[in-house]
Amino acid sequence: MSALTEALCAAQAELPTAIPRDSQGYGYRYTSLDKLIELTRPILTKHGITISQEPGFVQVADGLRPILTTRLECGDDRAGFSTPLYVKDQNMQGLGAAITYARRYAWAAVLGIASEEDTDDAGLAPNDEDVPF
Repeated sequence: MSALTEALCAAQAELPTAIPRDSQGYGYRYTSLDKLIELTRPILTKHGITISQEPGFVQVADGLRPILTTRLECGDDRAGFSTPLYVKDQNMQGLGAAITYARRYAWAAVLGIASEEDTDDAGLAPNDEDVPF
């Protein structure tokens, strides 16, 4: 087992399964990025784990697509993934909002923490449930 895997297992034993929602969106509540970091970073640090997140771009057929790369590191071990950024407003504020949104989701997901109300099925029609993804 790698040092990162061992450290993450130990950290997850101490991390909360869910974090109280402290912010309000358009008809839903969510955990803010700063609250998520505040409640998880001390545990990660205790186990020698760092999380870094950085925006960037990848080349796609029709140009460049913005992404957020999230990395976990412990000693010489590292793991990471990239998340596409969906920018609604094509300006810096829109890009910043997409980065913050993706950071929050990626941070919680990589640690196995629930931080949102489950609204996934709110817009599904009855026969949408039969569509395989």
